[in-house]
Amino acid sequence: MSKPTHIDQINGSTRGALLDDLRSYPEEIRFSLNRMNASTFWAYSLWRAPEGADLLHSIPFNDEYIQCAGTAGAMAIEVRCVDPDGTAHQYAVGKPGGDHTGDPTEEIHWDEGRHSVFVHPNEVFTADEAAVIFYTYFLTDKVSQPYTLRELDMSWPKPDTEEP
Repeated sequence: MSKPTHIDQINGSTRGALLDDLRSYPEEIRFSLNRMNASTFWAYSLWRAPEGADLLHSIPFNDEYIQCAGTAGAMAIEVRCVDPDGTAHQYAVGKPGGDHTGDPTEEIHWDEGRHSVFVHPNEVFTADEAAVIFYTYFLTDKVSQPYTLRELDMSWPKPDTEEP
């Protein structure tokens, strides 16, 4: 077992050090993602712990992370990055070649259907596809080529699109 460097979180609440004591890191990530069922396990997040953090005593958050929601068969992936000036950006991850000229049409449900998000068809992943992206993020803190990033509008409240 190597010294843990990352934290993973399930359903936005249960978090702990990502360990490689039972499985290698890539297999542990794949195992977790393949358990997603949109009911009892619907969201998975991963981030690097601060340098020198003692993960046996504290599980700190990070402003930069990768996350997904949905099921092992159909999930949406997002990544959050922070510029050197402190400006945060949230992106939907996609496969190359997607057409983003219209509104997203694929609905991903989670938390027993209480929540959902619309994404483009090239932004729907299986657990095995997502495992590759998550493990690369684990190694590099980035989503690598050939995957694409579509910036999301995270402003709140959402602008009213209805005309009077």
